[in-house]
Formats: sequence, C-alpha cells, structure tokens
Amino acid sequence: MAGEGETSARLPGGLRRAWGIADPAPNRGPKASLSIDAIVEAAIALGNAEGIGGLSITRVASRLGVTPNALYRYIGSRDELRLLARERALGPPGPDAGSRHWQDRTVAWAHALRARYAEHPWLVDLPIRLPLTPNALAWFDALLDALLPGPFDLTEKVRISVLLDGYVRASAVAARDLAAGERPVGESQPGTEVIGGLLAERGLLLAAEVFGAGLFQEPPDRTNDADFQFGLDRIIAGIAALAPKRP
Repeated sequence: MAGEGETSARLPGGLRRAWGIADPAPNRGPKASLSIDAIVEAAIALGNAEGIGGLSITRVASRLGVTPNALYRYIGSRDELRLLARERALGPPGPDAGSRHWQDRTVAWAHALRARYAEHPWLVDLPIRLPLTPNALAWFDALLDALLPGPFDLTEKVRISVLLDGYVRASAVAARDLAAGERPVGESQPGTEVIGGLLAERGLLLAAEVFGAGLFQEPPDRTNDADFQFGLDRIIAGIAALAPKRP
C-alpha cells in the first residue's frame, strides 16, 4: 500500500504547494533567494493593479527584479502561479451568520464571497475548476454546512453550491465591468439619449420606457447592491420552494 508521501507525490506541483506538502525531491543548487510566498504576494499585487494579465511569470519576475527563468525554480508554470495566487487571494471563508436558518447562513456566504471577488476582481477571470485547494474547498464546505439545517440531500446541496457560486461570480463580473465604464456623477453614459429616441422609432417601446425612466443612467455603485440582493433573494426563494415537499 502506498504511503502518504508516495500518494502526495502524485499530486501536481501546484497542488502540493497549495496543501503545504514538500516536494519529494527538492531542487539542488545555490540557496534560494526567493520564496513561494513572495512570488504569490507579488502575483496578487499585480493582479489587483493590472488585472489577470499581471499574473504571468514575466510580469512577476520583473516586479521581483529577477529573470523569468529564475522564477521557474519555484513555480512550474503560469497555471501553477495562478492556482497559488487564487488560493491565497480567496483565503478562508468568513464566519457564518450565527443563525440556525439555512437561508440566513447561505445569504451570508454569498455576500462574503462577493466581497472577496470585489477585493480581487481578477479572480473571476480565472477558468472555473473543481475546488481542489484548501481554501477553495473550505468555501465549498462552508456552504454545505450552511445548508445543513435545510431538507436537502447531498446531490441537491452540490447543485445549490454550483448555482450560488455561479450567481456570485457573474454578479462580480458585471459589477467590475460596469464600474470600469462608470461616468462622473451627473454625466450621462454616451449615446443613451440618442438610443432612447431611436428605440421608440423602431417600435421597441418597452426598452424605450426603460431608457426614458433613466434606469441606465444610475451610477453602478448605487444599483449593484440592490441588484445583487434582488437576484439572491429570488434564488433563495426558489431553493426554499423545495422545502415544503420534504419531511
């Protein structure tokens, strides 16, 4: 039977590092001048400043004042760099809502994840993967735990977690992209007045009503919270509709 060390050796390097498992055969050579922690922190700082494009071996090496080849002694690839940066930036989930009701605990989980995405907007640009790292799995476990008081079986809990994670992620993308095009207070979004008039001419009367009401003129930061809560409440209500059908 394979021992723990032999089993963990079969994990890719990025996952071993994420789980704090030492490499089975450490690199030989001069004493290391960098550390995984320093590299990951540099990657996160670049991601926060430049977006997902900053999370590259070349950009991180430049920030640390070394060559890209020097980084490969610590990080095997860009994908590994991004995996470790995501794990560090995601961090552990916050405390639950302190409620016995699954609805309150689930809503608190969604808001906490949304806040993490707002802190590190580049997280939503990373490819969606199964949670295999400690913090990612801790978020998954926290949501499963939040759903414990509800009458859901394990498959339903997993499906609910996929639904909620997808909603929070999509909302974070929308908030980030809308904020990037935000206009100064009192200044209209370019073209909205003209387009509003064209809509009525084309017979698109309901869309014209939305434009005429000025709903697209609201600064994103005034509407994002309300929009997010509206959608979240509808999702929770839909999930809750399962409850009366269960013992």
